[in-house]
Amino acid sequence: MSLDQLVGQLSKDWEWVSFITQYCAGSNIGKPVCEDFRWWAIGIAALALAIVVWWIFGQLSKAYARWHYRRVLAKVADAETMNKHRWSGPDLPDALKSPDQRATKSPK
Repeated sequence: MSLDQLVGQLSKDWEWVSFITQYCAGSNIGKPVCEDFRWWAIGIAALALAIVVWWIFGQLSKAYARWHYRRVLAKVADAETMNKHRWSGPDLPDALKSPDQRATKSPK
């Protein structure tokens, strides 16, 4: 099959599809010849709806993830939580001691 024959056949197929679409889009949708067209239209509509729903759920899941992340960070930075983990006493590392305590410490 040459390229000319392929283009000619695709052109004929396109003309047939456009004729059936115009014929079935009107009040003839209940005719037996339009049954395949009806199922194709339902399938395309269902696919488009599935893509839109997928996109909406994706956006909602991103928003939920951002909200959850901010909520977790807020729990970490809570004053009560920070007081639980505050270091004090002899186990306080040198990096966290007051500047006066570091200044009086003799260099090694």
